[in-house]
Amino acid sequence: MPQSMQEWSAPLAARKVAVTGASGFIGRRLVRALCAAGADVTALMRSRHEAQTMERMGARVVLAGLVPGRALDAALTGQEIVFNLAYDVRVGGAENLAAFDALLAAAARAGAGRIVHASSAVVYDDWPAGRLDEEAPIGAPGGGGYRQAKIAMENRLMEAGFEAAILQPTIVYGPGSALWTDAPMAALRQGPVVLPDPVGQCPAVFVDDVVQAALRAGAAPDLGRERFLITGADQPGWDAFFRGYAGVLGQGEVVLKPLAELEARLGPPPAPSPETASETAPPLAARVSARLRRMLGRRRFEALMTRARALRPARGPVYPNRALLALYAARPAIEIRRAEARLGYVPEFSFQNGLAAIQEQLRETG
Repeated sequence: MPQSMQEWSAPLAARKVAVTGASGFIGRRLVRALCAAGADVTALMRSRHEAQTMERMGARVVLAGLVPGRALDAALTGQEIVFNLAYDVRVGGAENLAAFDALLAAAARAGAGRIVHASSAVVYDDWPAGRLDEEAPIGAPGGGGYRQAKIAMENRLMEAGFEAAILQPTIVYGPGSALWTDAPMAALRQGPVVLPDPVGQCPAVFVDDVVQAALRAGAAPDLGRERFLITGADQPGWDAFFRGYAGVLGQGEVVLKPLAELEARLGPPPAPSPETASETAPPLAARVSARLRRMLGRRRFEALMTRARALRPARGPVYPNRALLALYAARPAIEIRRAEARLGYVPEFSFQNGLAAIQEQLRETG
């Protein structure tokens, strides 16, 4: 652990903390960092697929799903801080919201004092194109079940009686990120990645900077119920983002096409309709993948999926869908002054540093 981290994470030493989503992309790295800080870590898991990994890091594994019952209550008994990173994108928003409600109720019964909750910058009405700080409006309809579930979770936590740090990261990438590392590299292997011209900027944040923010939130004195936007040290263009991955892979091409041409290709946008967390059900493929992940374990499942994507034959240009096109064309301005002032958060990873870490991980795993 770096000396600087030892200094500001010292308040976590010997503290009893629980982590949900411990086997996930961010969760594994957070568990490792908490153990290194000397915290007494309990990893809540639904199965023992990743249990040995957690135990080798120094965590205690408890099998407890986020459902009401004795197992969850027992897992949280005596815990001072709960780090909630659990969210299953392969099931609907309503199911994730029910799991969150079960966690809040169990944490209240157990007397937990603080919750550090992983949300997302997508909750803001002006995401991804506007100027964002923690006072920006939240709650407009639309954006899908994920966004609406995250909004509902934030609102419920802000109304609860815990000390609460709601972390709102932007585009989180790094080794093990299915969405913002594995998928972009798979797209580059499949064919030229098509981006809009003019191209927008990517508010990328490396996973270890998100972990830093979570640790600082756990250790922060005088915490109320507060939201914190979290982003990285720089904001590369989306073309630089994909070309950076192409450099890591040693293959791949980025093609820019006029934004108006890409918008015309998608056709007129659908009529807006209000969406809530309970109204959006995952497609059949997502439900099947969720079941397979539970059977195989997250890491084995995602490794198999990565290999399967790598074996697909090239199929020509990879065009963005409507949501990605809006993201790739946007130039957001993300303010993190609250995280800097209240948590002492300073992002340590530039995009080039993050790419180097991904490349090193690829070398190690072959």
